[in-house]
Amino acid sequence: MRQLPLDLRARRHATFDNFVAGANGEALARLRALAAPGCYEMIYLWGTPGSGRSHLLRATAAAASSAGR
Repeated sequence: MRQLPLDLRARRHATFDNFVAGANGEALARLRALAAPGCYEMIYLWGTPGSGRSHLLRATAAAASSAGR
């Protein structure tokens, strides 16, 4: 098995503030908490194409980076 590098650089346009949560409010809250300093939990996020998974991944990475993680 080979490890694949993922392009997870924080993009400024993908933030929690500009994500329209809809029914994903709980996932959004969990990811906000995950990005906070001192949180070392893991989460498995899935959804259909276009559901915002990539946006949430990038928003989490950006928030964690801003928090010094």
